[in-house]
Amino acid sequence: MQSHYRPDVERSVSSRDTPHRLVGSYLYELPFGRNRYLLRQLPNIVESVVGGWQFNGIVTIQSGQALSITGSNTAGTFGQIEYANNNGQSGALSGPAEDRLNRWFNTSVFTQPDPYTFGNLSPRVANIRGDYMNNFDQSLFKEFHPAGEWLNIQFRAEALNAFNHVQFANPNTTVTSGSFGRVTAQGNTPRQVQFGLKFLW
Repeated sequence: MQSHYRPDVERSVSSRDTPHRLVGSYLYELPFGRNRYLLRQLPNIVESVVGGWQFNGIVTIQSGQALSITGSNTAGTFGQIEYANNNGQSGALSGPAEDRLNRWFNTSVFTQPDPYTFGNLSPRVANIRGDYMNNFDQSLFKEFHPAGEWLNIQFRAEALNAFNHVQFANPNTTVTSGSFGRVTAQGNTPRQVQFGLKFLW
């Protein structure tokens, strides 16, 4: 139970707890143009356009954050967070995120503590988490040599969140809120595409 004098009973998973995390990077040189597998005998002007392209990216997939289920502070704890009560049942729900936006978890198992009492929940509920991350950043680039080997110009086309995957923001976790348990926002940025030139000498 929450108590200023018993921090040991507030044990829970960390706010940074991430049970599953996968990060990978890759680079692939397209097999077109001089000294490559396909189209080796291209005229110079065609080679300058077709050959020398590379494709790379970074993928990040990880679990969502454990959520804190809170109540209104009626215990007189000078502005400190007060956690909600749980009736002993799990509030975790499964299924696609899009189907749970209005009820991310079972809200009926959580209640506001009575006045001047503490809730029985820990700071974070390990089995109730926000939406997971599923992000792909990708780029396509090519180097040109307009003045011999001493000057390289690199053209880059980059797509951040290339597949435009929506990661939903955490749901409302305050039991006294009218939107308790609901997801009302997007947690990541929609796809962004950018182009650039880099001069190397």
